[in-house]
Amino acid sequence: MTEVNRLAIITGGLGGLGLAIGKALRQKGYHLALLYAPFEADKVDSLVKSEYGVDGQTSSLRTYECDVTNDLAVISAMLAISEHLEASNGTILPSVLINAVNYLSLSPLGTMPADEMTKQLHANLLGPMLVAQRFSGIYYQFRKAHKDTMPPGRIVNIASQAAHAALDQHGAYCASKAGLIAATRSMAFEWAYLGMTANSISPGPVMTDLGKKAWSDDRVRDTYLAQVPTGVFTQPEEVATAALYLCSDEARNVNGTDIRIDGGFTAR
Repeated sequence: MTEVNRLAIITGGLGGLGLAIGKALRQKGYHLALLYAPFEADKVDSLVKSEYGVDGQTSSLRTYECDVTNDLAVISAMLAISEHLEASNGTILPSVLINAVNYLSLSPLGTMPADEMTKQLHANLLGPMLVAQRFSGIYYQFRKAHKDTMPPGRIVNIASQAAHAALDQHGAYCASKAGLIAATRSMAFEWAYLGMTANSISPGPVMTDLGKKAWSDDRVRDTYLAQVPTGVFTQPEEVATAALYLCSDEARNVNGTDIRIDGGFTAR
């Protein structure tokens, strides 16, 4: 079975690393289901057209509104995806989940407002867990119905180097990403019997459009890079390449692993 029969569900697939991974999967022939946040609704169509070259919903790329921190919203989106897959009569089957939603708010841990802690924990940890939980259910459902043609299941969660090191003013973010890696290991342990693997990727600062703006100050940028053994930032394509490998059939025995792409910043 080739990638042209496979669906990849991506949270955060309209920008940043989710977009880079989405484009890479699409080039490999994957169908895409992009889950977007309610506040992105007014720009979804324009982003899909400008970034993916698709005008409106198609059989190979569809979008679904979903607040990933709300279980009912996740269930609704997954039911809609299931209906689309069932209508394809087995010609499109769920294979990959990429959890790329990310929320960061900088504040000293001692004075960080409780609502900001909650937002980061919900978006970066609770959300991926809820989506992965429902994805595992869909995968199992279709695996029973299509035993002979079902592709392997793959979950890739985007964590961060912040999961491995204490970063100034990143207390809640560090906790959320460390929790995501722990959750990924549990997914790997519990769902392998389904024919599914779960892994995470921990990038350092990535030069997406937002990353370039965040690191535009020469002094701040040079001070950070002086602590990175390779002396360079991570590029989105590096993360996408790692994700492609983890999604591949060749990675069938890579399970519960976290891949760090941070130039060796956390190797010390």
